[in-house]
Amino acid sequence: MELLVVIAIIATLIGLLLPAVQSAREAARRSSCQNNLRQVSLAGVGYHDARRAFPPGFTQESINGSYQGHSLFYFILPFMEQKSLFESMDAKVPRNNITATPGSKAAAVVANLICPSDQFPEGNPHRYSGTETYGSTTYRGNGGSRPIFATSATNDGMFMSTGKAARAATGAPNGITVKVKDVTDGTSKTLLFAESSHVDPNFNTFTTAGWNSGSTISTWSRWYPGAGDIGLGNLLCGSFAPINYRIPFAHGSSGAPGSQNAWYVFQDMRLSSIGSQHPGGASASLADGSVRFLTDSTEQQILAAYCTRATGEVVPTP
Repeated sequence: MELLVVIAIIATLIGLLLPAVQSAREAARRSSCQNNLRQVSLAGVGYHDARRAFPPGFTQESINGSYQGHSLFYFILPFMEQKSLFESMDAKVPRNNITATPGSKAAAVVANLICPSDQFPEGNPHRYSGTETYGSTTYRGNGGSRPIFATSATNDGMFMSTGKAARAATGAPNGITVKVKDVTDGTSKTLLFAESSHVDPNFNTFTTAGWNSGSTISTWSRWYPGAGDIGLGNLLCGSFAPINYRIPFAHGSSGAPGSQNAWYVFQDMRLSSIGSQHPGGASASLADGSVRFLTDSTEQQILAAYCTRATGEVVPTP
């Protein structure tokens, strides 16, 4: 009887202790994530200091008959202590950096690009085909009020598609490499990078249906997509959707779009949404290199103000 009482007491104590342990672990993961995000952001600021402009979001050129481009993460590799990886990549023909070999070129795993709370069920790097393997990133550059897809891009954030083959929404300005002087809203009031969550079971039901270019949500995470308009869907975030937006329906269920064309707006919202696996919000950095935690309750109007660089809104510090 006494042994049973002791066992019951121990079980109760373990039950009380477990949530505290889980909370401590998540706090450590969030701290590690914010440190990664700070390093990525300082690399972006370092690039600006060296080149007098932030890097392009994606350089779109027509090379050898196809759209090809370098990603913003490629440009900041030397400022993240990844100079050898940078120098191993082909600077002239981006598609030559797409490889089936894990650990090299586009298939390299860059530790500072991954939040420890993010999840990649297909692995990191993940194999897309027999000739294509990609390293993942949790973090995305701020692409403004609507960063993707190419013909919908508003080009009012910090990163966007540039180059002769770059496209944008009707009436939107051409893509540029942003300088600090272009951030008239202030570098402490404008987002630079933010987290993107790669967990969304409902999104994946549309992949199973043959949509989303065959990619599950966790594989829309390539730090170096290398080619095609879909590259922006891996690289940029913005205010087109609320923080931690998830697809609210499964394919074929009530309320779900019945055609792929009707689905595209939801796909763009999900892929460009700022989010995380941390409870209550997501981490983001500002153009001055500082890092903040944006809560799920952040008003959409406030988020929109922080994702645009030169619209003149008066907004509080996030």
